[in-house]
Amino acid sequence: MKLALFLPALLLFAMTTLAASPRADLWQQVEAAKQQGLPRTALEALEPIARAALAERAWAEAARALCQKIALEADLEGGRPEEKITRLEAALTSLPDELRPLLETVLAHWYWQYFQQNRWRFLQRTATAQPPGADFTTWDLPRLFAEIDRHFTAALAAPDPLQRTPVSAFDEFLVKGALPDTYRPTLYDFLAHQALAFYTAGEQAGARPQDAFQIAATDPIFDPPETFLAWRPQTTETNAAALKAVQLYQDLLRFHQNDPDRTAFLDVDLARLLWGKNAAAAEGRAERFKAALLRYAGENAFHELSALALYHLAVQWRDEGNPAEGHRLAMRGRDTHPESPGGKLCANLLAEIEAREVSLTTERVWNCGRGLASADEVPNPVLTLRYRNVTQVWFRAVPWDWDEFLARNRPRPEHLGQRELRELLARPAAREWSAPLPPTPDFKTRTLELPAPTDLPPGFYFIIASHDPGFREADNQLAVATCWVS
Repeated sequence: MKLALFLPALLLFAMTTLAASPRADLWQQVEAAKQQGLPRTALEALEPIARAALAERAWAEAARALCQKIALEADLEGGRPEEKITRLEAALTSLPDELRPLLETVLAHWYWQYFQQNRWRFLQRTATAQPPGADFTTWDLPRLFAEIDRHFTAALAAPDPLQRTPVSAFDEFLVKGALPDTYRPTLYDFLAHQALAFYTAGEQAGARPQDAFQIAATDPIFDPPETFLAWRPQTTETNAAALKAVQLYQDLLRFHQNDPDRTAFLDVDLARLLWGKNAAAAEGRAERFKAALLRYAGENAFHELSALALYHLAVQWRDEGNPAEGHRLAMRGRDTHPESPGGKLCANLLAEIEAREVSLTTERVWNCGRGLASADEVPNPVLTLRYRNVTQVWFRAVPWDWDEFLARNRPRPEHLGQRELRELLARPAAREWSAPLPPTPDFKTRTLELPAPTDLPPGFYFIIASHDPGFREADNQLAVATCWVS
């Protein structure tokens, strides 16, 4: 899978110099000039690159040269984001059809970046009845989002040539991702998923009218692909971002419905289920989402994407307070496709769920009684332990000179730095003991009160808890509390 180089706030390009290009020497001059802080020299080398690449129909190289040229020109004019946008808007009118969809998408992203850099301004503006002017920096949020939508719509207006163009044809413009091209095999896939990232963004809620199109949990968003493809949402808000997202997911599924390689189809199908979790109304959503992921993982167990579905399903169960079910599902995903991205995410989730936890609190002052049922006696102090995935805990009570500790200007005694913790562990303990803990097979944190020792001499103490009897720092959880024995 590839990621666009224009997604960051500033236009970035790979450090390659297009060695296969007949203009490799000019690209080296461009990179050298940029590194030396000589934008005008870089522009002089980019001009012939852009002209020659367009003449030779080397579209990826031409796109890269044009975008770099516009970005450098904007920098020379003060580096304002609107400079890039205005220049690319003007350039689009004379671009060949083969380049226009990609650069329409670049322009849409530049508008999106402008919003992200100025989010607070747009969120403070209210829509007005007056028509917006030509200066997009004064627009309200709905108008800006409508402009971004216009460019994504223009980019995908003629899908046939895009669907015939392999995404690898633009390797000189796009950066290789971690996944193979089979996930997004054509230029159409790439551009459509870029548009989906906009239509499914959480910020869309800020631009929606009050009667906005809303997906219900009972709608076919979580249904099998055949039912989802037959869905025709009924709404008067035909420009709704959510509606456009539904339609784009449907278009992508139809495009890949009969592919011999099921990767691109399954990737889109899983993506629409994950989006549905965020887009659908809350009532009934969680159960429908879990059922859809379980069906997806079962029907597509042969494919590595099933492990990714199991990962998201396991996270859902974990977040709902059932880490044991999340653990079971994550084990299934890890074991079926261990080397896949989903399998590795499942392995990471298992490590989180299985991680040991120990935290310790106790009363500040221990007025130790003798355990007698007398009104004159005070109750013995207790150690409150919160733990998970630990079956035995070891304690040390380490005395410390309080005046010495105060001299270090520590705000709280238990907030120790690494060096102080090591010093504490190296000191002799006045008392050491241990206690067995009821196991936590459900992987949930449990709270337990344990009796504190009643035979410590008066003074100030650090109480250290460890699930390792040697109190090692590596692969261990150390918890520290403080008390005065009175």
